[in-house]
Amino acid sequence: MRSSKHIIIILMAAVLVLSFAVQLPAATSSEIEQELMCDCGCGDMLVNCICERSEQMRGIIDGMIDEGKSKEEILALFVSQFGESILSSPPRRGFNLVAYAAPFVGLFVGVGIAFVFVRRWRGKDSDDEYGPHDDGDSSLGDEMDSRIDDELSKMEEDI
Repeated sequence: MRSSKHIIIILMAAVLVLSFAVQLPAATSSEIEQELMCDCGCGDMLVNCICERSEQMRGIIDGMIDEGKSKEEILALFVSQFGESILSSPPRRGFNLVAYAAPFVGLFVGVGIAFVFVRRWRGKDSDDEYGPHDDGDSSLGDEMDSRIDDELSKMEEDI
């Protein structure tokens, strides 16, 4: 009997917590304005624009919030009237995913290309006439040794 009371209390607490979680706070005008572009042609987000048209759009948004419409409903209305170009960022679906994925793909490809070029560049240095060779011989060669000795002896005579 005692354990069933505990289960009922836990279930009631869970229902209470979930009911509060389901009730989303009402969207504010500034939250919606940050997701919309002004359609006056200035190219600014609605939240930053100060033209007359932006004031009209803010009035529409405030009226819809007062009617109890959600953020998604308000954005959907603007998209239905003006198209997706009214949104400050493209929706994350369909072909628009390219806008989100392209920078990462480009970075990955760029790093790969840079890696290949650096490896080739380093490979060419090892084959340089005066650089170290793969044959394990680190000497410069007899001719080069004699030229260096001659130059050093000339320097010593000048001193």
